[in-house]
Amino acid sequence: MEEQLLTLLQKVRDDRDEIARTELNELLRKDPEARTIMSRTLVDEQALVSHLRDESIVSILDAEGEVATSQPPTKPAMRLLAWPQQIAVALVAGAIVGLLGVGVVWAVNSPQSQARSLHVANGDFEMFSGPVEIGFPSHFGGWGGNPAEVIEEVDGNRTLRLLKTGNVNGDPDDFASNCSVFQLVDLSSLRQHWATTEPETQITLNLSARFRREAAPTDAELPKLAGSCRIYLFNMKPEAISEGWPRVVREDGIGFGKKVITLAPGEEPATITASCLLESGATVALIVVAASTSSRAAPIDLGGYFVDDVQLTAIRQPTLPVHFVKQSTSQTN
Repeated sequence: MEEQLLTLLQKVRDDRDEIARTELNELLRKDPEARTIMSRTLVDEQALVSHLRDESIVSILDAEGEVATSQPPTKPAMRLLAWPQQIAVALVAGAIVGLLGVGVVWAVNSPQSQARSLHVANGDFEMFSGPVEIGFPSHFGGWGGNPAEVIEEVDGNRTLRLLKTGNVNGDPDDFASNCSVFQLVDLSSLRQHWATTEPETQITLNLSARFRREAAPTDAELPKLAGSCRIYLFNMKPEAISEGWPRVVREDGIGFGKKVITLAPGEEPATITASCLLESGATVALIVVAASTSSRAAPIDLGGYFVDDVQLTAIRQPTLPVHFVKQSTSQTN
């Protein structure tokens, strides 16, 4: 599975292969294991990129404290890594050589990342049908927000249909530019199982959802309609978040992640993932799926926008045991 995913990802990135893109999207949409593997692999890669960028380094050494020789070898020595790690590290090393024009000597022992699914109540929308509760939720374990409903499709699958933009709190001074459905997620179980305050550990929350747009009578009014996943982190009681929304985001939010997609009516469904780092003090995650317009006018009927398969995953990645050493190189003018 790992080899298949990385092969497809490389074809999409390097060759712009649309067949590979379609196959990769289909695999990630249907297979939860594939989504977990891909999330872990990309987090591994991003962690390496972040270290390289933040330290402006041109060399990575392993955790045993190996020291680079004064003259880099003709061929850099590479430890035997798992194939996905080789791809990720090779991408990073290639970027350094290409951007900085310097030699790179490196070896990496990449720690194992772990994935844990967090409970999203009725994330697949199979537990009930009918209207979603109007208004911002004030407790864990349920959806609430702007006008939306869970419908049963011809094949028996149930999905969320976003119906109408509006102001979730009914404030006439707040523009009705989106239709958002919210859920508050308790992070206490994650904090119990994983030591979220340890400095050696970095945890990323990934919120994913599958979006679909069908033709609707109001499509002509919505040329820039976009779907999105959003995550907000708080160290507050659910009731306080509900009472203070949306002001509470600016005043008390301690983490945020967002991913947006634009779909034309009838286009193939697509899964998107929003990510954010889990702050050590976070006790509540507010997850949001939405359809947003560029209009600041009165509420608009949507009708043809659907969301399904909402999942929240925590990825724990130990801080990479890397040691940075700057290398001098000769340049020819």
